[in-house]
Amino acid sequence: MRRIKAIVYGVGAMNSVATRMMLEKGVDIVGALARSPQKVGRDLGEVAGLGFPTGVVVEDDPERVLSSRQADIAVIAVASYMSDMYEHLRRCAEHGVNAVTISEEALYPWNTAPMETAELDRLARQNGVTITGTGHQDVYWVNLVSMVLATAHRIETVTGRASWNVDDFGPEVAKDQRVDTTVDDFDTWLAEADRPPSFGRNTLGALVEDLGLTTVAVESTTRPEIAQEPVRSESLELTVDTGRVIGFTDVDTVKTHQGITLTFEMTGRLYLPGEADINDWTVTGEPELHLSNPAVPTGVTTCTQLVNRIPDVINAPPGFITMEKLPRPRYRTYPLGMYVHERKRFLRRGPLS
Repeated sequence: MRRIKAIVYGVGAMNSVATRMMLEKGVDIVGALARSPQKVGRDLGEVAGLGFPTGVVVEDDPERVLSSRQADIAVIAVASYMSDMYEHLRRCAEHGVNAVTISEEALYPWNTAPMETAELDRLARQNGVTITGTGHQDVYWVNLVSMVLATAHRIETVTGRASWNVDDFGPEVAKDQRVDTTVDDFDTWLAEADRPPSFGRNTLGALVEDLGLTTVAVESTTRPEIAQEPVRSESLELTVDTGRVIGFTDVDTVKTHQGITLTFEMTGRLYLPGEADINDWTVTGEPELHLSNPAVPTGVTTCTQLVNRIPDVINAPPGFITMEKLPRPRYRTYPLGMYVHERKRFLRRGPLS
């Protein structure tokens, strides 16, 4: 068994957890990248809060790290949208390094960022590497739902509802969710901003692709979630007053040529004590079906799916390979290198030192 060599690309809340998980699953971390001057130059173990040194110094030059470490894969957690992710993924492809990311739009970006995705697909194919988006939605919003749909004889509607605590994902995500803005400021932003697509668009896009359906219409609406009492944000280190925004809800609906309508309502907001993430889906048709996960640890499962997908991404054919084209997610009992197809690694990168 050869050990997988990985670069931790972004050392925030999610990749700090993923770093520990990779080390515990036998992955050799050969580089770490961050933008913050407070992180650069320090040991990865210190920055990630591991409680022990790793011998890997956090750096801020992706070109140098990607070109010099002979890494099998870059594990990326820096942004949610393809407009922000493009340059990071391009660098990986051009340097011949596979990439897996928890960027929500990267889950299925063919409908929402087709030009960027097509170019990344071309570069990945040209350099013999794979780019994939994964995360919590991989299992809970697509694969679990797909398995439930496989028990139906006839489907009329698919309706999902999910929530997640923005504080679990760090200050940048909390700001993206407009936490601590006024309702008027939120309405102005919603009316005027060149806003990226909602994460639900990508989730429904993956389900439509998995079911072999054809989209004929897409509708999207957004509403603010407003504090009914003061709510603490640990990631932003502030308390949001009553009447201010604590996040928002996107509702996306896809109508298909085959007559099946899919709807997904996704809420990202601050939680009060005792609240938990939910994942609920209802399918009408024959028979009526229900999937309910009443208390999902979304932050942790984002990291577990990121790490468990590493062998699948390395094994996959070159290109921008969305997760519905990968094998079903699996629990990894043994070191991750045991799940890698050696012949494909040899063909892609040659013998590893």
